[in-house]
Amino acid sequence: MANTSFLKKGAPPPREKATNIIEADPRKSEAKNKPLQVMIPPEVFDAFSARAGETFGFSKGSKSQLFMAMWESYNSMKR
Repeated sequence: MANTSFLKKGAPPPREKATNIIEADPRKSEAKNKPLQVMIPPEVFDAFSARAGETFGFSKGSKSQLFMAMWESYNSMKR
């Protein structure tokens, strides 16, 4: 049996142990990307919206730009 003492229920694996599933995906899609939807508490959404507006201007697409900036930062930390 594997040692799972470092794992907690619902916790993601450590970053250094996680594989990059996007790069490892052998399926190359030529279809249009699909939107990602998640449910978060209203106060988290309000804080995210405020930060997106401050960072990228209060315009359409600022939340998407902030999410992509966060994603790029996350990916650069893994390397």
